[in-house]
Amino acid sequence: MVTFARAAVASLMLAAIGAQQKPDFSGRWVMVSPAQGAGAEQVVKHNDKTLTIEHLSSGGSHRQAYEIDGVEHRSTLASRGQEIVTLYTASWDGTRLVIASRTTYPNGMKTQSKEIWSLDAQGRLVIDYTESGPGGQPGPATKVTYVKKQ
Repeated sequence: MVTFARAAVASLMLAAIGAQQKPDFSGRWVMVSPAQGAGAEQVVKHNDKTLTIEHLSSGGSHRQAYEIDGVEHRSTLASRGQEIVTLYTASWDGTRLVIASRTTYPNGMKTQSKEIWSLDAQGRLVIDYTESGPGGQPGPATKVTYVKKQ
């Protein structure tokens, strides 16, 4: 009887851990920090398989989609008649979405980046971003915070 009770408690604890809710990043988000980017907007569509980000830029809108499956994928972006090629992996680390990328530009320059997406206690979207430059030297870490536009 005691063994059954322990097994039942252990099963419930494992179910609670496994049921940890992953956040839904969907929405129209407005950057509040860092200050130099404040006011910039992006639209995020998110489901259990993909994360799609769209934002306006000087050349029109840019759209990037990520498959959230832990497998390396290839994406391309046309820029002035040439391709920027990115290899990325998107996967969950608990309730945080981690996107690791390696990008090659038409001029041969290569960079690596990592984005860690999460929602803070106030429901703000927080993206911790790091990037290494062409020589592999690490760049500064940046924390970007967005609030959901109503």
